[in-house]
Amino acid sequence: MALAMTEPDHFEPPWRMVELPDAFRVEDANGLMIAQLQFTDDPEQLAFTGRLSRDEAWRVALRVASTPDSHIAMMILEQERAAAARKRK
Repeated sequence: MALAMTEPDHFEPPWRMVELPDAFRVEDANGLMIAQLQFTDDPEQLAFTGRLSRDEAWRVALRVASTPDSHIAMMILEQERAAAARKRK
């Protein structure tokens, strides 16, 4: 799972989820990227890249977007990354 997260002092609510061709991005009200979760539904890529499936990435991005606290959002992302890694083993 490719994951990017920035951590400035404050992300303006509301947070929103933006769908891209191969990722879901969570942005604050000013368009600042909070997180980006790349996905694939190609079984070979799922096995070897560590990316999430489209449904998994959507669920995680939705949880992050509905949690406008950067520390809690980071914990959610780390938990989901660990769960995805365990699932792929």
